[in-house]
Amino acid sequence: MAVFKFAGITLLVILLIGGLIAAFYAPSIERALTINTAPVAATGPVKASTAHVDQTATTQGSGATILAQDTFQRTDQAFWGTASDGQSWGGDANTLRAFSIAGASGQIAGSGGQNGQIYNALLGPASKNAEIVATASVNAFEPEVNFGVLLRWNDANNWYKALIDGSQLVVIKQVNGATTQLGAVRFPAAAGEAYTLHFRAIGATLFASVWPSGSSEPQQWMLVVSDISLMGGRGGVRVVIDSDTVIHVSSFLETVASSGI
Repeated sequence: MAVFKFAGITLLVILLIGGLIAAFYAPSIERALTINTAPVAATGPVKASTAHVDQTATTQGSGATILAQDTFQRTDQAFWGTASDGQSWGGDANTLRAFSIAGASGQIAGSGGQNGQIYNALLGPASKNAEIVATASVNAFEPEVNFGVLLRWNDANNWYKALIDGSQLVVIKQVNGATTQLGAVRFPAAAGEAYTLHFRAIGATLFASVWPSGSSEPQQWMLVVSDISLMGGRGGVRVVIDSDTVIHVSSFLETVASSGI
């Protein structure tokens, strides 16, 4: 009996010691067996979701609504075709061979030995208050040769135009076929150099400036004139060229104008 009693006491002591050991190591064992569900910190850039598509393609970053735009970045072809904004050029740009896409620019070239040829290219819807910024170069400013942009074009006999002719920046109008100069300021332009024209119409006021492309736009408008003959219409390009004239238009942008500043 004494032997069994001693064995029982020994077993009890062993169980007590085992329980103490298990209690001491239980937290460590639990941590080792627990799956870590905390988020892992990113080790590189996280891509933004592509599910959202910007639907404001007709609005510039500045908030101006785009009426028409062409960068001319397309394959060489006859005529000007479809602009980079998806709209088709109108007027003469898709019907007369003087127009083509050449070297990622909209080319207008004289032909047939005729001087004083007049061409119109129109893009976008009609608008009351609008402005155009266009960049182009002319290979030679001969007498009567000029490059210009149109606002409030209603037909071939009714429009406003800002132009450069090698010596001046001029704003003219044509109403019922009669042409009137509204203002002019001296601006020497070199053959083959690219210049940017900015033409704006708000209400009865017309604003115009021009500068060498790549430099800054003048802080003040170079020409400001008033006229109430035409209060709405389309925008575009209008040129007068000789048989050996070549004009390259590298960009065209028309937006809604909301301020005369």
